[in-house]
Amino acid sequence: MKKKLIFGVMVLLALVLTTGTFAYTYTFNSATLGSYMAEGPFATYDVSDIQPDWDSILPEGEYGSEILVPVAAGDDTELPFQYPDSGEHWDKVAEQSPDDLGTYVSTQGEKTWVRDLYNLSNFIGSSGEEAITSVTVYFRFAAGGDYNIKIMAALKSNGEVYEGPTITYSATNFVTESWECPVNPSTGEAWTRDELNDLQAGITARGDSKNNPAIITQVYVQVNYEYSNVQGQVPTGCLFDIYPAPDYTGDLLVKIYLTNTANLLKAYQYINMKIFIANSIEAGYTPDYQILSIETGVIIFNIKGGSAESYTVQITGGSYRLISDDPYEWGTGWTIIPEFYCEVTQR
Repeated sequence: MKKKLIFGVMVLLALVLTTGTFAYTYTFNSATLGSYMAEGPFATYDVSDIQPDWDSILPEGEYGSEILVPVAAGDDTELPFQYPDSGEHWDKVAEQSPDDLGTYVSTQGEKTWVRDLYNLSNFIGSSGEEAITSVTVYFRFAAGGDYNIKIMAALKSNGEVYEGPTITYSATNFVTESWECPVNPSTGEAWTRDELNDLQAGITARGDSKNNPAIITQVYVQVNYEYSNVQGQVPTGCLFDIYPAPDYTGDLLVKIYLTNTANLLKAYQYINMKIFIANSIEAGYTPDYQILSIETGVIIFNIKGGSAESYTVQITGGSYRLISDDPYEWGTGWTIIPEFYCEVTQR
């Protein structure tokens, strides 16, 4: 909690500082550009009202979940009965949508506690930098008749088996119960990716007698996790609107500069922005955009004849990757907000 609070303060401070810089960058709104002709300026421009949302790049905790299903037998296969008889125990409980009496395992023929464990599908997650917040075993079961059965969820991690609370049930309709483990019971610490990929899950059950069994039709594990985006798509939007003078029929040269590359490098591994100007000569090429990055620093567009009423400099896409999801690991003076300078001259 302390780390999250400090991070929140850092983000707020960063927004205050960089927003000021961002506003300063655009103090030349509606400025007259280039040289003047006898009858007046050949073009003016304004900062667009539809700017990209650069704040959206700030790393924020997002949440995801993933289902792990049985894919092979685990270390224990003690339940004495399965239906149908062909195949193995794990494939009787692995379906995503429960089929209840269609496939199941059972304690039929045994009156003591017995356990089945299953190896699970591998955890995929997000970027490999997620924090596992909980692991929950779900299991669906019923009694074979009007009598008491007992059942527990089971996990095996780091060579040890751990079981959830004992549930007593006495009805023939199937129900789904769960056991949540916010931390690994083997370590008392947050789950790791390696532990998930070595995890076995199943059930420990006991019927009322040999002929009054517990019936289990489904077992799976849900992994909940939190992650921060350190890479993604550049926010889109418009940067500048350029207005040729009504009586100007010449060509225009538009240069877009990235002016704060040193500060961007303290937060980004890279940022590549697709810059587009409709009706420019470059708009007819394939691709119809140019890449403005920390490495390039400047790009050039050519406008022939100034025939349109206005031209808009747009960011239509691109990608980025931050140094990390923690601003404490970024360099002093970092910013995530690019600063642009637009220069329009006669061509």
